[in-house]
Amino acid sequence: MDDKLVNNLKSESRWLRLLFMAFYLVAGYFAGLLVFIVALVQTVLGFVSGEPNARLLSFSKSLNLYLFQILEFLTFNDEKKPFPFSDWPEGESLSDD
Repeated sequence: MDDKLVNNLKSESRWLRLLFMAFYLVAGYFAGLLVFIVALVQTVLGFVSGEPNARLLSFSKSLNLYLFQILEFLTFNDEKKPFPFSDWPEGESLSDD
């Protein structure tokens, strides 16, 4: 084997990133499941009340941003670790402008 490959295999930071990636794969799975549940609830609320719930809209916006952050980390487009190692992404405000 060449030296570069051996050094990469011995790199603690690469193995640690792999561990974080496994964690975020699980977190992303559950976040995606939660998006599906929110979508179902919003659909039912749309039939019942005629409009989506504003608080769920704000939550789903931040959840979507969280999933995007996870995907950015998993695909090596961003080195910043998403929540819980950074702040939860902000959704839209609930103000009625």
